Amino acid sequence: MAVPPRWANLNIDLVTEIMNRVPCAIDRTRMAAVCQAWLAAVARAERLTFQLPSLLFPPADANDVYCYLSGCREHNMLAGPRYFGSYDDGWFFVAYGHTCGHRLLNIRTGDSHALPDILVDHVAHEIHSMVILAAAISCPPEFAPCAAGIVSYQPELDAPRRRHLAFWRQGDEVAVCNVLPGAPVGPGWEPEDVVYYRRNFLFLTQGGHILVCNPLYENDDSGNILLVPWKLMPFPEWSFFRDCMWEYPGSAVVRACYLVESRASLDMVVRLAAHDHAPTSSFKVFYMDPIDIIEPGDDDEEADEYLRTWNWFGENAWGGRMLFVGRGCSRSYEVREYPGLKDGIFFLDDRSFYDDEMMFGRVNERQYPCSDIGRWSPPEGPLPSHVELYFPERVPSYNSPPAWLLH
Repeated sequence: MAVPPRWANLNIDLVTEIMNRVPCAIDRTRMAAVCQAWLAAVARAERLTFQLPSLLFPPADANDVYCYLSGCREHNMLAGPRYFGSYDDGWFFVAYGHTCGHRLLNIRTGDSHALPDILVDHVAHEIHSMVILAAAISCPPEFAPCAAGIVSYQPELDAPRRRHLAFWRQGDEVAVCNVLPGAPVGPGWEPEDVVYYRRNFLFLTQGGHILVCNPLYENDDSGNILLVPWKLMPFPEWSFFRDCMWEYPGSAVVRACYLVESRASLDMVVRLAAHDHAPTSSFKVFYMDPIDIIEPGDDDEEADEYLRTWNWFGENAWGGRMLFVGRGCSRSYEVREYPGLKDGIFFLDDRSFYDDEMMFGRVNERQYPCSDIGRWSPPEGPLPSHVELYFPERVPSYNSPPAWLLH
Protein backbone atom coordinates (compact mmCIF):
# COMPACT_ATOMS: atom_id res chain seq x y z
CA MET A 1 0.00 0.00 0.00
CA ALA A 2 1.17 3.46 -0.81
CA VAL A 3 2.36 5.54 2.13
CA PRO A 4 -0.07 8.45 2.62
CA PRO A 5 1.50 11.88 2.15
CA ARG A 6 2.51 13.79 5.24
CA TRP A 7 0.45 16.75 6.38
CA ALA A 8 3.63 18.82 6.28
CA ASN A 9 3.76 18.31 2.51
CA LEU A 10 0.38 19.94 1.97
CA ASN A 11 0.70 22.94 -0.32
CA ILE A 12 1.38 25.97 1.89
CA ASP A 13 -0.97 28.16 -0.17
CA LEU A 14 -3.76 25.69 0.54
CA VAL A 15 -2.91 25.61 4.25
CA THR A 16 -2.90 29.40 4.33
CA GLU A 17 -6.32 29.50 2.65
CA ILE A 18 -7.67 27.01 5.20
CA MET A 19 -6.20 29.11 8.01
CA ASN A 20 -7.94 32.20 6.64
CA ARG A 21 -11.26 30.39 7.08
CA VAL A 22 -10.60 29.48 10.74
CA PRO A 23 -11.99 32.36 12.84
CA CYS A 24 -10.98 31.01 16.27
CA ALA A 25 -7.59 32.06 17.64
CA ILE A 26 -7.33 28.91 19.77
CA ASP A 27 -7.95 26.66 16.75
CA ARG A 28 -5.30 28.53 14.78
CA THR A 29 -2.78 28.09 17.57
CA ARG A 30 -3.36 24.35 17.61
CA MET A 31 -3.07 24.14 13.82
CA ALA A 32 0.26 25.95 14.03
CA ALA A 33 1.54 23.28 16.43
CA VAL A 34 1.06 20.46 13.89
CA CYS A 35 4.37 21.04 12.07
CA GLN A 36 6.83 23.71 10.99
CA ALA A 37 5.17 24.16 7.60
CA TRP A 38 1.80 24.90 9.19
CA LEU A 39 3.46 27.33 11.59
CA ALA A 40 4.73 29.22 8.55
CA ALA A 41 1.19 29.27 7.18
CA VAL A 42 0.00 31.05 10.32
CA ALA A 43 2.38 33.92 9.60
CA ARG A 44 0.95 34.23 6.08
CA ALA A 45 -2.70 33.99 7.09
CA GLU A 46 -4.95 37.01 7.35
CA ARG A 47 -4.80 38.52 10.80
CA LEU A 48 -7.75 38.02 13.14
CA THR A 49 -8.87 41.59 13.78
CA PHE A 50 -12.24 40.93 15.39
CA GLN A 51 -12.11 37.85 17.62
CA LEU A 52 -15.30 37.23 19.58
CA PRO A 53 -15.04 36.33 23.27
CA SER A 54 -14.87 32.69 24.24
CA LEU A 55 -16.84 31.22 27.13
CA LEU A 56 -14.80 30.02 30.09
CA PHE A 57 -17.01 27.32 31.48
CA PRO A 58 -16.06 25.66 34.80
CA PRO A 59 -17.30 22.08 35.31
CA ALA A 60 -17.12 20.53 38.77
CA ASP A 61 -13.38 19.80 38.75
CA ALA A 62 -11.80 21.79 35.89
CA ASN A 63 -12.33 24.74 33.55
CA ASP A 64 -13.03 24.52 29.82
CA VAL A 65 -13.26 27.16 27.13
CA TYR A 66 -16.10 27.15 24.59
CA CYS A 67 -15.74 29.24 21.45
CA TYR A 68 -18.76 30.61 19.57
CA LEU A 69 -16.67 30.88 16.39
CA SER A 70 -16.00 27.13 16.60
CA GLY A 71 -19.67 26.24 16.98
CA CYS A 72 -19.39 26.20 20.80
CA ARG A 73 -16.76 23.47 20.58
CA GLU A 74 -14.88 22.74 23.79
CA HIS A 75 -11.22 23.69 24.34
CA ASN A 76 -9.77 22.06 27.49
CA MET A 77 -7.35 24.64 28.81
CA LEU A 78 -7.58 25.78 32.39
CA ALA A 79 -8.13 24.58 35.93
CA GLY A 80 -8.24 25.95 39.41
CA PRO A 81 -9.15 29.43 40.57
CA ARG A 82 -12.30 31.51 40.85
CA TYR A 83 -12.70 33.87 37.90
CA PHE A 84 -14.31 37.26 38.51
CA GLY A 85 -13.67 39.22 35.31
CA SER A 86 -11.46 39.62 32.27
CA TYR A 87 -9.63 42.08 30.06
CA ASP A 88 -8.57 42.11 26.42
CA ASP A 89 -5.69 39.97 25.08
CA GLY A 90 -6.27 36.99 27.36
CA TRP A 91 -6.21 38.61 30.83
CA PHE A 92 -8.32 37.21 33.67
CA PHE A 93 -9.07 38.45 37.17
CA VAL A 94 -8.65 35.36 39.35
CA ALA A 95 -8.61 34.36 43.02
CA TYR A 96 -6.35 31.34 43.59
CA GLY A 97 -7.46 31.00 47.19
CA HIS A 98 -11.08 31.46 46.17
CA THR A 99 -11.55 34.31 48.66
CA CYS A 100 -7.92 35.48 48.58
CA GLY A 101 -4.87 35.27 46.36
CA HIS A 102 -6.32 37.76 43.87
CA ARG A 103 -4.27 38.19 40.69
CA LEU A 104 -4.47 39.52 37.15
CA LEU A 105 -3.36 36.59 34.96
CA ASN A 106 -2.65 36.29 31.24
CA ILE A 107 -3.47 32.74 30.14
CA ARG A 108 -1.49 33.14 26.91
CA THR A 109 1.83 34.37 28.28
CA GLY A 110 1.65 33.29 31.93
CA ASP A 111 2.33 36.86 33.08
CA SER A 112 0.54 37.86 36.26
CA HIS A 113 0.23 40.75 38.70
CA ALA A 114 -0.78 40.50 42.35
CA LEU A 115 -3.95 42.29 43.41
CA PRO A 116 -4.78 43.42 46.96
CA ASP A 117 -6.35 40.97 49.41
CA ILE A 118 -7.00 43.63 52.06
CA LEU A 119 -8.53 47.09 52.13
CA VAL A 120 -8.42 50.10 54.39
CA ASP A 121 -11.56 52.05 55.25
CA HIS A 122 -10.59 55.65 54.51
CA VAL A 123 -13.04 57.04 57.08
CA ALA A 124 -12.87 54.50 59.92
CA HIS A 125 -9.11 53.87 59.40
CA GLU A 126 -9.72 50.13 59.73
CA ILE A 127 -8.13 47.31 57.76
CA HIS A 128 -10.18 44.31 56.61
CA SER A 129 -9.73 41.25 54.43
CA MET A 130 -11.72 41.63 51.22
CA VAL A 131 -13.06 39.52 48.38
CA ILE A 132 -13.10 41.09 44.91
CA LEU A 133 -16.37 40.37 43.08
CA ALA A 134 -15.80 42.41 39.90
CA ALA A 135 -13.06 44.72 38.65
CA ALA A 136 -12.03 47.02 35.80
CA ILE A 137 -8.69 48.61 34.87
CA SER A 138 -7.87 51.90 33.17
CA CYS A 139 -5.40 50.56 30.57
CA PRO A 140 -3.53 47.37 29.59
CA PRO A 141 -1.55 45.83 32.49
CA GLU A 142 1.84 46.59 30.90
CA PHE A 143 1.14 50.30 31.44
CA ALA A 144 0.55 50.02 35.23
CA PRO A 145 -3.16 50.84 35.33
CA CYS A 146 -5.37 52.12 38.08
CA ALA A 147 -8.14 49.72 39.05
CA ALA A 148 -11.60 49.87 40.59
CA GLY A 149 -13.68 47.03 41.91
CA ILE A 150 -16.80 45.87 43.69
CA VAL A 151 -15.63 44.17 46.88
CA SER A 152 -17.12 42.41 49.87
CA TYR A 153 -15.77 42.53 53.42
CA GLN A 154 -16.87 41.91 57.00
CA PRO A 155 -16.47 45.03 59.18
CA GLU A 156 -16.82 43.02 62.44
CA LEU A 157 -16.60 39.35 63.36
CA ASP A 158 -20.34 38.72 63.71
CA ALA A 159 -21.52 41.46 61.36
CA PRO A 160 -23.01 40.74 57.92
CA ARG A 161 -20.73 41.20 54.95
CA ARG A 162 -20.77 44.62 53.32
CA ARG A 163 -20.31 45.59 49.67
CA HIS A 164 -18.29 48.61 48.72
CA LEU A 165 -16.41 50.38 45.94
CA ALA A 166 -12.63 50.03 46.15
CA PHE A 167 -9.67 51.52 44.28
CA TRP A 168 -6.02 50.52 43.89
CA ARG A 169 -3.06 50.83 41.55
CA GLN A 170 -1.06 48.01 40.03
CA GLY A 171 1.43 46.85 42.63
CA ASP A 172 -0.55 48.13 45.64
CA GLU A 173 -0.88 45.62 48.48
CA VAL A 174 -3.87 47.43 49.99
CA ALA A 175 -7.02 48.75 48.31
CA VAL A 176 -8.88 51.81 49.61
CA CYS A 177 -12.64 52.07 50.15
CA ASN A 178 -15.08 54.62 51.57
CA VAL A 179 -13.38 57.45 49.68
CA LEU A 180 -16.49 59.07 48.20
CA PRO A 181 -17.58 61.64 50.81
CA GLY A 182 -21.33 62.11 50.81
CA ALA A 183 -22.02 59.24 48.40
CA PRO A 184 -25.53 57.83 48.89
CA VAL A 185 -25.93 54.41 50.53
CA GLY A 186 -28.79 52.05 51.25
CA PRO A 187 -31.30 50.08 49.16
CA GLY A 188 -30.95 50.76 45.44
CA TRP A 189 -27.40 52.08 45.80
CA GLU A 190 -25.58 48.72 45.98
CA PRO A 191 -22.95 48.47 43.21
CA GLU A 192 -24.05 46.33 40.28
CA ASP A 193 -21.33 46.84 37.65
CA VAL A 194 -18.12 48.79 37.00
CA VAL A 195 -16.50 49.93 33.74
CA TYR A 196 -13.75 52.30 32.67
CA TYR A 197 -15.18 54.82 30.21
CA ARG A 198 -13.76 58.12 28.95
CA ARG A 199 -11.05 58.46 31.63
CA ASN A 200 -13.44 57.64 34.49
CA PHE A 201 -14.57 54.58 36.42
CA LEU A 202 -18.35 54.28 36.28
CA PHE A 203 -20.22 52.28 38.93
CA LEU A 204 -23.77 51.27 38.06
CA THR A 205 -26.03 50.81 41.08
CA GLN A 206 -29.01 48.49 41.47
CA GLY A 207 -31.23 51.57 41.16
CA GLY A 208 -29.88 52.39 37.69
CA HIS A 209 -27.84 55.37 38.93
CA ILE A 210 -24.19 55.94 37.97
CA LEU A 211 -21.34 57.13 40.18
CA VAL A 212 -18.65 58.71 37.97
CA CYS A 213 -15.27 58.43 39.75
CA ASN A 214 -11.85 59.74 38.78
CA PRO A 215 -9.23 58.46 41.28
CA LEU A 216 -6.21 60.72 41.72
CA TYR A 217 -3.03 60.17 43.68
CA GLU A 218 -1.17 63.05 45.34
CA ASN A 219 2.07 63.03 47.29
CA ASP A 220 2.68 64.51 50.72
CA ASP A 221 5.18 63.91 53.52
CA SER A 222 3.47 60.65 54.51
CA GLY A 223 3.34 59.20 50.97
CA ASN A 224 0.59 58.87 48.38
CA ILE A 225 -2.94 60.02 49.18
CA LEU A 226 -5.88 58.80 47.13
CA LEU A 227 -8.46 61.39 46.14
CA VAL A 228 -11.59 60.37 44.28
CA PRO A 229 -13.61 63.26 42.83
CA TRP A 230 -17.03 61.94 41.88
CA LYS A 231 -20.36 62.95 40.38
CA LEU A 232 -23.79 61.34 40.61
CA MET A 233 -25.77 60.65 37.46
CA PRO A 234 -29.23 59.64 38.78
CA PHE A 235 -31.89 57.60 37.01
CA PRO A 236 -35.12 59.02 38.51
CA GLU A 237 -37.39 56.84 36.35
CA TRP A 238 -35.94 53.52 37.56
CA SER A 239 -38.73 52.82 40.05
CA PHE A 240 -41.30 53.45 37.31
CA PHE A 241 -39.45 51.06 35.00
CA ARG A 242 -39.41 48.30 37.63
CA ASP A 243 -43.13 48.79 38.31
CA CYS A 244 -43.86 48.26 34.61
CA MET A 245 -42.12 44.87 34.34
CA TRP A 246 -45.51 43.23 33.95
CA GLU A 247 -45.77 44.83 30.50
CA TYR A 248 -43.00 42.53 29.23
CA PRO A 249 -44.29 38.94 28.88
CA GLY A 250 -42.45 36.51 31.15
CA SER A 251 -40.45 39.31 32.81
CA ALA A 252 -41.39 40.28 36.35
CA VAL A 253 -37.98 40.86 38.00
CA VAL A 254 -34.69 42.49 37.07
CA ARG A 255 -32.02 39.78 37.19
CA ALA A 256 -29.02 42.04 36.55
CA CYS A 257 -27.85 45.28 34.91
CA TYR A 258 -24.66 45.91 32.92
CA LEU A 259 -22.84 48.86 31.34
CA VAL A 260 -21.55 48.41 27.78
CA GLU A 261 -19.58 50.84 25.63
CA SER A 262 -20.96 50.53 22.11
CA ARG A 263 -20.59 52.73 19.04
CA ALA A 264 -19.12 55.60 21.07
CA SER A 265 -22.15 55.51 23.36
CA LEU A 266 -22.87 53.99 26.75
CA ASP A 267 -25.59 51.35 27.00
CA MET A 268 -27.33 49.96 30.06
CA VAL A 269 -28.40 46.37 29.47
CA VAL A 270 -31.21 45.18 31.77
CA ARG A 271 -31.61 41.41 32.19
CA LEU A 272 -35.10 40.16 33.03
CA ALA A 273 -36.65 36.94 34.35
CA ALA A 274 -40.13 35.71 35.25
CA HIS A 275 -39.21 35.34 38.94
CA ASP A 276 -36.14 35.08 41.17
CA HIS A 277 -35.48 31.40 40.40
CA ALA A 278 -36.41 31.42 36.71
CA PRO A 279 -33.91 31.53 33.82
CA THR A 280 -33.36 34.67 31.80
CA SER A 281 -36.40 35.58 29.70
CA SER A 282 -35.55 38.86 27.92
CA PHE A 283 -33.41 41.99 27.82
CA LYS A 284 -33.94 45.72 27.53
CA VAL A 285 -31.22 48.10 26.35
CA PHE A 286 -31.08 51.82 27.10
CA TYR A 287 -28.51 54.25 25.76
CA MET A 288 -26.91 57.58 26.56
CA ASP A 289 -25.04 59.95 24.25
CA PRO A 290 -21.32 60.33 25.08
CA ILE A 291 -21.68 64.10 25.59
CA ASP A 292 -23.90 63.36 28.57
CA ILE A 293 -21.03 62.00 30.69
CA ILE A 294 -20.00 64.85 32.98
CA GLU A 295 -16.53 64.44 34.43
CA PRO A 296 -16.05 64.83 38.21
CA GLY A 297 -13.71 67.79 37.83
CA ASP A 298 -16.28 69.82 35.90
CA ASP A 299 -17.57 72.56 38.22
CA ASP A 300 -19.69 74.28 35.62
CA GLU A 301 -23.07 75.24 37.12
CA GLU A 302 -24.91 74.24 33.95
CA ALA A 303 -23.32 70.77 34.09
CA ASP A 304 -24.34 70.38 37.73
CA GLU A 305 -27.91 71.37 36.90
CA TYR A 306 -27.96 68.85 34.05
CA LEU A 307 -26.82 66.10 36.41
CA ARG A 308 -29.80 66.75 38.66
CA THR A 309 -32.20 66.16 35.75
CA TRP A 310 -30.23 63.52 33.78
CA ASN A 311 -31.94 60.34 32.64
CA TRP A 312 -31.42 57.32 30.40
CA PHE A 313 -32.93 57.74 26.97
CA GLY A 314 -35.42 55.29 25.49
CA GLU A 315 -34.84 51.72 24.46
CA ASN A 316 -31.96 51.41 22.03
CA ALA A 317 -32.29 50.30 18.42
CA TRP A 318 -30.14 47.27 17.72
CA GLY A 319 -28.83 47.94 14.24
CA GLY A 320 -26.72 44.82 13.89
CA ARG A 321 -24.70 44.35 17.08
CA MET A 322 -23.71 41.46 19.31
CA LEU A 323 -23.39 42.30 23.01
CA PHE A 324 -21.48 40.03 25.38
CA VAL A 325 -22.45 41.05 28.92
CA GLY A 326 -20.50 40.42 32.11
CA ARG A 327 -19.61 42.59 35.10
CA GLY A 328 -16.59 44.73 34.35
CA CYS A 329 -15.99 43.11 30.95
CA SER A 330 -19.00 43.65 28.65
CA ARG A 331 -18.15 44.11 24.97
CA SER A 332 -19.97 45.11 21.77
CA TYR A 333 -19.26 43.77 18.25
CA GLU A 334 -20.63 44.64 14.83
CA VAL A 335 -22.46 41.78 13.11
CA ARG A 336 -21.16 42.87 9.68
CA GLU A 337 -17.67 41.75 10.74
CA TYR A 338 -18.87 38.17 11.28
CA PRO A 339 -20.63 36.74 8.21
CA GLY A 340 -23.28 34.20 9.14
CA LEU A 341 -23.88 35.51 12.67
CA LYS A 342 -26.86 37.57 13.82
CA ASP A 343 -27.38 40.30 16.39
CA GLY A 344 -28.27 39.45 19.96
CA ILE A 345 -27.09 39.45 23.56
CA PHE A 346 -24.83 36.67 24.85
CA PHE A 347 -24.98 36.20 28.61
CA LEU A 348 -23.38 34.22 31.45
CA ASP A 349 -24.87 32.64 34.54
CA ASP A 350 -23.79 35.17 37.18
CA ARG A 351 -26.43 34.56 39.84
CA SER A 352 -23.67 33.79 42.37
CA PHE A 353 -22.69 37.48 42.29
CA TYR A 354 -25.37 38.12 44.91
CA ASP A 355 -24.33 35.27 47.24
CA ASP A 356 -21.43 36.55 49.34
CA GLU A 357 -21.42 33.59 51.74
CA MET A 358 -21.25 30.68 49.28
CA MET A 359 -17.62 31.20 48.32
CA PHE A 360 -16.58 30.77 51.98
CA GLY A 361 -18.05 27.26 52.15
CA ARG A 362 -16.20 23.98 51.73
CA VAL A 363 -15.60 22.70 48.21
CA ASN A 364 -18.71 20.49 48.12
CA GLU A 365 -20.80 23.36 49.54
CA ARG A 366 -19.92 25.80 46.79
CA GLN A 367 -22.53 25.69 44.04
CA TYR A 368 -21.89 28.22 41.28
CA PRO A 369 -24.88 28.05 38.89
CA CYS A 370 -23.94 27.36 35.27
CA SER A 371 -27.25 26.60 33.53
CA ASP A 372 -28.47 30.12 32.67
CA ILE A 373 -26.05 30.72 29.78
CA GLY A 374 -27.13 31.56 26.28
CA ARG A 375 -28.19 34.09 23.68
CA TRP A 376 -31.15 36.42 23.50
CA SER A 377 -32.38 37.30 20.01
CA PRO A 378 -34.36 40.51 19.38
CA PRO A 379 -37.56 40.45 17.32
CA GLU A 380 -36.98 39.73 13.62
CA GLY A 381 -39.87 40.40 11.27
CA PRO A 382 -42.89 38.38 12.46
CA LEU A 383 -40.72 36.41 14.90
CA PRO A 384 -40.79 37.58 18.53
CA SER A 385 -37.70 37.88 20.70
CA HIS A 386 -36.55 34.63 22.28
CA VAL A 387 -33.85 33.10 24.50
CA GLU A 388 -31.73 30.09 23.57
CA LEU A 389 -30.11 28.41 26.58
CA TYR A 390 -26.92 26.55 25.63
CA PHE A 391 -26.48 24.38 28.73
CA PRO A 392 -29.86 24.22 30.55
CA GLU A 393 -28.99 20.91 32.26
CA ARG A 394 -25.50 21.89 33.37
CA VAL A 395 -24.71 21.11 36.99
CA PRO A 396 -23.21 23.80 39.26
CA SER A 397 -19.45 24.27 39.52
CA TYR A 398 -17.40 23.92 42.70
CA ASN A 399 -14.71 26.26 41.38
CA SER A 400 -16.03 29.37 39.70
CA PRO A 401 -18.86 31.08 37.88
CA PRO A 402 -18.49 31.25 34.08
CA ALA A 403 -16.46 34.08 32.55
CA TRP A 404 -15.62 35.61 29.18
CA LEU A 405 -12.19 35.05 27.64
CA LEU A 406 -11.50 38.30 25.76
CA HIS A 407 -9.06 37.84 22.86
